[in-house]
Amino acid sequence: MKGLLVALLIFGWVPVAFFKPQIGVLLWSWVSHMAPQAYTYNFARSFPFLVLVTAVTLVAMVLGREKGKLPGHPLIIALFVYWVWVVITTLLAFEPTYAQDKLIKLSKILFFAVISTVVMQSPIRLKGFLWVMVASLMFVSVKGGIFTIMTGGAAHVQGAGGMMGDNNQLAMAMCMLLPLAIYMAQYPPAPLLKWPLIISAILVPISVLGTQSRGGLAALSAVTFMLILKTKRKFSILIVIAVLGSAGFAFMPDSWKDRMETTESATDDDSFLGRVSMWKFSTNLADDRPVQGGGFDVFYIRRAAELYMPPGYEARAPHSIYFEVLGEHGYVGLLLFLTLIFSGWYIGGGQAKRYRAYEETKWIGDLCAATQLSIVGFAAGGITVNIATFDVFYHILAVIVMCSVVGERILEGDVTPVQKTGLFGAKQKAKAVDNKGQTTQGGGWQPSRPSSAQAERF
Repeated sequence: MKGLLVALLIFGWVPVAFFKPQIGVLLWSWVSHMAPQAYTYNFARSFPFLVLVTAVTLVAMVLGREKGKLPGHPLIIALFVYWVWVVITTLLAFEPTYAQDKLIKLSKILFFAVISTVVMQSPIRLKGFLWVMVASLMFVSVKGGIFTIMTGGAAHVQGAGGMMGDNNQLAMAMCMLLPLAIYMAQYPPAPLLKWPLIISAILVPISVLGTQSRGGLAALSAVTFMLILKTKRKFSILIVIAVLGSAGFAFMPDSWKDRMETTESATDDDSFLGRVSMWKFSTNLADDRPVQGGGFDVFYIRRAAELYMPPGYEARAPHSIYFEVLGEHGYVGLLLFLTLIFSGWYIGGGQAKRYRAYEETKWIGDLCAATQLSIVGFAAGGITVNIATFDVFYHILAVIVMCSVVGERILEGDVTPVQKTGLFGAKQKAKAVDNKGQTTQGGGWQPSRPSSAQAERF
């Protein structure tokens, strides 16, 4: 029955996507992030829903009246350069045919991330893309948080499969979700959803604890630290985090506490030593092939293991996005990958500052700040997890691009600076500002008429 329901939901929306490509993008986002087919056991589990949705969306874009334009954003250029490089490293790989599968997977992710920036260029479409992505991931986190509470933290929270298959990958995904979940609670789609979204946001870190991932705990700590650093209400946030953190630590069983405490003696842990051996494998390979690396999934090729694996250890997963990219794409690929991470973080922060200055774009500025923290979760969690092709990361970069397109279009019209608090908390009067930086008549806040871009129908 579950498989039939999933199939009916997807097939039911496919005809609509023929006429509205934005529906195809949202449908693709839902199937990609939530992976509802992974919870079924019949034909729906293996049916290529994403291929079907992609084909329908492309047909709708070609035949439809609406012709989107590819944004000339630095992140789009960085994504394209990185994709070109991984194509080159695949052609020069140890075994090109073996590396093709992962190249195709990443190409699909990058392709649809770029397509999303072309189609979702209005405020309501940007919100729709974000809501679907966050709600899909929240399904996993809420389920995992409730499971952790019901089992007293004794059982491991696991993903349904795919890129969130094991506990470490799932923990990193939930750390990336946390800032976006807090943003959703701040800007709920409907007033009635505010408290359910607040509760859902609280369940996200609980699900991270439930994974019993030491790397996940480190990533959660990094995101929490940056959240405190970025917020203006540091004291209030510190109190809330201290209360929830103490309660969570007291709630978790001794087995969880013992596992987390082993982080201090990680150098004596066989699992950690195995990871170090793979990191040495990557550096040995990159030193021998510094430009092109070994190609996708080189860690599982016997000939490469014989050449570069430290004696006494067996080849396994690299357990780090950085050593994963280094081994697969060389030092050039690692530099390009780090450029993506840093550019997303830096541009997200810059856009947050720019758009928070106006009432009409404040929600975009807060969203950019949330994406910046999500990238911190990816960068920190990726230290011990090999998930460099994680679709959520690339779609967060796409959200930053969408924010830029939508934000700049809104700023073309009349906008109102955010009121600043003056002496003794008195609010200073703000003046409306047009697209040339000139103040309009009337000193107080006046809602501006939406431009044609703002008024674009869904």
